[in-house]
Amino acid sequence: MNETKKIRSLFTVKDKIQLTPHMIRVIFHLSDEHVELLAGVRAGSNNKLFVPQKKNDKEMGDMVMRTYTNRVIDFVNRELWIDFVAHGENGPAGTWAMHAVPGDMLEVGMKESVRPLVPEAKSYLLVGDATALPVIRAILEQLPAATEVEVIMEVHGTADEAYLADMNDTRIHWLHNPEPEQGSKLAEVVERYDILNTDPSRFVYVAAEYNTAKVLREYFRGIANREASSMYITSYWKAGEAEDESSARRKEDK
Repeated sequence: MNETKKIRSLFTVKDKIQLTPHMIRVIFHLSDEHVELLAGVRAGSNNKLFVPQKKNDKEMGDMVMRTYTNRVIDFVNRELWIDFVAHGENGPAGTWAMHAVPGDMLEVGMKESVRPLVPEAKSYLLVGDATALPVIRAILEQLPAATEVEVIMEVHGTADEAYLADMNDTRIHWLHNPEPEQGSKLAEVVERYDILNTDPSRFVYVAAEYNTAKVLREYFRGIANREASSMYITSYWKAGEAEDESSARRKEDK
């Protein structure tokens, strides 16, 4: 059995864009070596960022690992895009992105990932909070045209809806939560929507905070009585805990 190829390399910042009040895009340059390494990596797949623990640490000293999404891999323009939720300086990756400038370097690890982000289905329900915006946008871009999709997204405020503003053919239900660390109504809204719009042929994709994902996993497995193959529910973060502190618990609850 062949092992999945693992990639780990240093990438140089080419540009940075403030997409919305709470989303920053860092664009990395792809060298010849990177183009070859990333040939088998799908946009929308996960990566591992090895981020300096100290703000503005330009040296490769003590690192912490954080998981993000390969938003775009552009071989023509030789760019890798990674989008960061900017919620102040209370997380190492978001802090790094806020202070990043062209020429800065970041170590990124990832695996080859040729599998589609979601399986083929008649229709889709995509659910997420702000941390899931990059992967949900990647899914929308990769689905065939005219696919029936409903999206329920929770973001900080109206201005953050701009991240999906050009998805004109997709029905998106927006929730606003300026303090996601203090709790969320996302699970409640999704349950109410699903009860009124039950469709066993629909594939459900959820990426959100630990407690939201846990409640929705219990709902879809229990009350909704969904087959495991018709859904994918994952937690990207846990309120009050760093990724390395909550990782084991989040994996147990998948």
